[in-house]
Amino acid sequence: MRDEGLTPWRTHDWKIRTIESIAPGGGSRLAFTCRSCGRIFNQTTINSRTWAVDASGVALSDTVTTRWLAESCLHRPADGDEDDRKQFKNGPAFQS
Repeated sequence: MRDEGLTPWRTHDWKIRTIESIAPGGGSRLAFTCRSCGRIFNQTTINSRTWAVDASGVALSDTVTTRWLAESCLHRPADGDEDDRKQFKNGPAFQS
């Protein structure tokens, strides 16, 4: 398999864009979107803090972030990713 020996982060095919050139506290804030699985992370360059976000950039729960960072890219969306994207850091999504 082509991903053998790589850290989970390095198994993704990242598209990277700058969200903020100078974030509060210094450094920049970057968005990493995997072209293969569609997972999205934000990262601050000053301390490399990384967290999972939904398509709107809203932070997902720490549980989702921890799991996604530990998992290698499946090269397709994972079965539970849509449910994961509803688990926000500050509580579940509002259901109408």
